[in-house]
Amino acid sequence: MKNFLLIIALICIAGSLLNAQNFIPKTPLVVNVDISRFRVTPDVGFLEVYYAGYPSTVTLERFHDTLRGAVKLQTRIINKKNDSLIVRSEALLPLIATDTALATLRVGYISKTIYQLPVGSYEIYIKAFDGRNQIRQDSVRENITIKKASGAPMLSDVDLCSRIVPSTDKTNPFYKNSYEVTPNPSLLFGAQFAPVVFYYTEVYDLKPDSTYSIVAGVMDNKGAFIKQRKQNHKYSASNIVDVNLLNVRSLPSGKYRFVVILSDTLGKEFSRTEKPIFINNPQVSSIAMTAYSARSADFAGMSDDELIDEFRKARYIADDESIKLFDKKITTMMGRSEFLAKFWSDIESGQHGQTNYTRAIYLERVITTNQRYHAMGKEGWQTDRGRVYILYAEPDEIERFPNSGDSKPYEIWHYNQIESGVIFVFIDRNGFGDYQLVHSTKRGELQDESWQKYLQ
Repeated sequence: MKNFLLIIALICIAGSLLNAQNFIPKTPLVVNVDISRFRVTPDVGFLEVYYAGYPSTVTLERFHDTLRGAVKLQTRIINKKNDSLIVRSEALLPLIATDTALATLRVGYISKTIYQLPVGSYEIYIKAFDGRNQIRQDSVRENITIKKASGAPMLSDVDLCSRIVPSTDKTNPFYKNSYEVTPNPSLLFGAQFAPVVFYYTEVYDLKPDSTYSIVAGVMDNKGAFIKQRKQNHKYSASNIVDVNLLNVRSLPSGKYRFVVILSDTLGKEFSRTEKPIFINNPQVSSIAMTAYSARSADFAGMSDDELIDEFRKARYIADDESIKLFDKKITTMMGRSEFLAKFWSDIESGQHGQTNYTRAIYLERVITTNQRYHAMGKEGWQTDRGRVYILYAEPDEIERFPNSGDSKPYEIWHYNQIESGVIFVFIDRNGFGDYQLVHSTKRGELQDESWQKYLQ
């Protein structure tokens, strides 16, 4: 909520500004504020307000072997429906510097306040004062809406945090739903300060035992993800907590949006939430990223096993040389990440002769096949029907023939837009639901005009 350049300048204040007794700041008071909304009941919400104050921006007085100051916080919340004041509170945020080192002066001291509000529209006004010189002030004013639950799947606001760890300590002020969630109200991340963005969201009104997709990442001002993490999961509860992390060390400095999107596995969006995020990585070139470098960011947060698994699933569109290179020559996680970045960039630009795939489309099809076609211990993408679906998408028509007295179950898939119309014939030859491809009229696929013999 504060000017990005001002934040950078403030945290780079030199220790020379301290004299022997007191510290008199030469820059304006800065208090960072971040606000998130979470559901209590369908008609009531929590408004969580996070504050960060910095010793380098307040007047400090020496007390024994430390320098001490404070930020005085005044909060007012007004119900906009009738212009009534419903919250009026004050708090003191102590700030301590143990020495004159830059690292000590730029440490942010964090506090949190929670308000419970019914559905409605509000204005929140937060005013901050230097505890030892109240002429020095800062303020934040925002309009906030607490929405009534609609019954459809919905995301809370997203908390962007410097740290999230499992916890059972309910006395900790940052304890929330079995985690210690330490917010970063500055929303500033990067190699020198917080290279990893920890994020926390709550998801409401899911349909139990249904699979959902949650995509979270950094988006540029054109609405394109420059780095993201995607999860697909079948949830057993209707309300869940989503906690994860994203490494942003490789992103150029600037202002972006951190976006979380909830959808089904076919891409139908249910809900999204976002916040501004500031990245400061002076070690990264500010030149606009190419498509390849942008794609590299997609893999930076993935584990080695995740990288290997993704390429296993992408082999249907990989040539023999690429498969041999990945399997035999590339042995490091960084190498695999860079390989996949180039592989998908080449696929999407048509350099491998493929013109109708993107990474997102391909992996969405993998997810769909895993839901529909798993059989005999194999994931759906590993089956014949799964492979055909991934390569050619949803068929225009499926003829299904169940088991009869003298015939095994089989299916005929029709694609009317491929090569003036083609078919794929699958037979459940073993009776365990694993339909095997026995014939197709598509060029390059298995062809056997006498396929009906396998029905016996």
